[in-house]
Parts: sequence; structure tokens; C-alpha cells
Amino acid sequence: MVMPSPSFPSLRALLGAATALGLLLLAGCQTAAPVRVDASFVTAPAFSTGCPSDIAVLPIEDGTKDRSVERLLFFLRQEIMRQLPDRRFSPLTATTVDAALQADPAPAGESILTPATLSRLAGRAREDAVLAVRVDRWDESTLMTDRRVRFQFQAALVRADGQQLWSGTIQGDVKAGGAGAAPLGRDAAARSCAELAVRELLLRLPNRVVG
Repeated sequence: MVMPSPSFPSLRALLGAATALGLLLLAGCQTAAPVRVDASFVTAPAFSTGCPSDIAVLPIEDGTKDRSVERLLFFLRQEIMRQLPDRRFSPLTATTVDAALQADPAPAGESILTPATLSRLAGRAREDAVLAVRVDRWDESTLMTDRRVRFQFQAALVRADGQQLWSGTIQGDVKAGGAGAAPLGRDAAARSCAELAVRELLLRLPNRVVG
């Protein structure tokens, strides 16, 4: 009796299997981008013709439905002030700004981004312009699983004479730690996400025109 010859996979089949395995491994290694944002901002022509230098950063407004960002408001303001010099601006101290605002604070229940309110507050601290930021969304529901926070900010820069120089909205999600490892603990991870969100916001602010 003649025994049948054993069959072996063809070279083409082996190559196909290896390619498929490689694609599966590659797909498993791919991760979501650490920063995913969508932003829309408008810069007025007056920004370049009368560009401010000294900036008064107003207290951050919590516009979230459940006050979800309340514990981070002080940190967000400080982070904005820390990063503004990267855009060639000089932030006034929070103490100086708050002391100037005490005489005429924004009416209760009125957003600081209301044009009339911003115009009234501008110039109180003898600054060149005032920067107002409102947090409309701060969602930490996936912070302890995916290490991500979803956010939405509105912002406006108004010159001391009331001229609006820059305004718009940014929204998206960021991963704690960016492309690196996320900090341990909820608060540390949330602050890391806040830092990244502020960076994305200020990247949309044009650099100060010098000279």
C-alpha cells in the first residue's frame, strides 16, 4: 500500500498567517492619543496692533452642572498663570487681582464671560488685559479606568479698554500623564489632566507680539 505524502502549508500560506498575526499584535499595542481636542477661537485684529503684556487672570468659573471641577478651580487658575509666560505674557499675582476685584465683584449668578461683566472688570488691577475662563464640563467618570478626563472650556481675553482680543471654546479629553505613565491617585491624576487641558487652551492663544 502506498502511503499518502504528508501535506505542508505553502510558503504563501505561512506568509499570510505571519502577516495576520503581526497586524493583530500591532492593533493590540495601539493606544488612544493622550490628547484629543476640538477648538474654535477667534483673534481680533486689535490683538496685534495693541497686544497686551500684563494679564489679570480672573478666578476660574465653575459652569458644570454638578460642581464637578470645584476642587480644582484654584489649581486651574495657578496653572494658567504658570503657563502664560510660555506665550510671552506676564500674569499679575492672584492676590493683586482679587484685591482689585473686591470693590466690584461680578453679580451673583452672572457669568464672568458676559461681555458687560468682562468690560466692567477689565482694567481694575491696572493690567493690560483680563483673561476669563469658564469650565462647562469636567467629567472624571473614566479617570480611574482609562486615566482620562473629558472637558470643555470657554475663554476670553479682553483689553483694559474693553476691547475683546481673543475668545472661543475648546473641548475634548486628555490622559493623565500625557504620553507617559499616569500619576497614582485620583487627585494627582485629575491635576495632571487639568495641566494638559490648560496647555491645550493656551496653545490656541497667540504669542504676545513683542516690539
